[in-house]
Amino acid sequence: MEILQSIHIRAMLKNFLLTLSILSVGCATIAQEAKKDTSYWKKKTAFGANFNQASFNDAWSSVQGAKGSVGFNVFFNAKGEYNRGKVNWVNDLQMQYGLQDNGSGLRKTIDRIFFDTKLGSKISPQWLFIANLNFQTQFSKGYNYGAGVEVANPDGTTSKADLLVSNLFSPAYITESIGLEWKPSKVFNMSFAPGALRQTIVADNNIAFTKTGERYGVPDGKTFKNDVALMQIVATLDKDVAKNINLKARYALFIKYNDLAAMDNRLDAKFTAKVNKYISTTFDIIAMYYQDQSAKLQVAQNLGIGLLYTFP
Repeated sequence: MEILQSIHIRAMLKNFLLTLSILSVGCATIAQEAKKDTSYWKKKTAFGANFNQASFNDAWSSVQGAKGSVGFNVFFNAKGEYNRGKVNWVNDLQMQYGLQDNGSGLRKTIDRIFFDTKLGSKISPQWLFIANLNFQTQFSKGYNYGAGVEVANPDGTTSKADLLVSNLFSPAYITESIGLEWKPSKVFNMSFAPGALRQTIVADNNIAFTKTGERYGVPDGKTFKNDVALMQIVATLDKDVAKNINLKARYALFIKYNDLAAMDNRLDAKFTAKVNKYISTTFDIIAMYYQDQSAKLQVAQNLGIGLLYTFP
């Protein structure tokens, strides 16, 4: 078993390093061939891949109590901002995906697709009238491990199956809003949108209930739910907080007009510390409170070190 696990780890590491090499060459080629942008666009693209691994011999595991693991995650961020006269148009794409194996098979550690487009017209040096569209979902299936029905094992014992709780477009959130944005600096902005609309989609009918009779707030037998906000507030920060350390954060508050006590809150934050031109350490944290999903605060975090390439 240890030999098979060692072979599996080496094969996974080999594939990971090969992927990094191919992506590094491709990114370098694109950067060299790109012409200087003389338009009204300001663009930034970043790709990162992190790897983590831990292993222990039998003596250590039997005395200290530890289990080896191997994992990796990748992210891709692309942002473009257009400024000309009173017109401001910002597009932001963020994708993250991570896997880890600690002997129980591959399991997700992070999974996120985020796209935001915002068109604004300046009405003063710090205020804009904006129209905004936001889309969020994930790439693949997610499970609540060991939370399903009882199943029989080949050795005669029983165990609980894994419970499918999420998938691509399950859930997915689409939010449309019109309002005002306060932009006091290049690194921070806050928008206020009364009457924002949000659609919650659960396309996979096999998704288990997160609450009795509903999945992510979508009633049983339905795949779609529409919510109207009394007010939506979104604040974003993209700032170098220290030398070679960047913080990118987004906080969103959605106040439903028909249930003021059920305010949806979500914070996404990413710290990136550059070791050198190509190596970085990243720390991601997501904290959210959606009453439609859980009565408790949901928190996820991920730490890694690996390749970072930005262009232009």
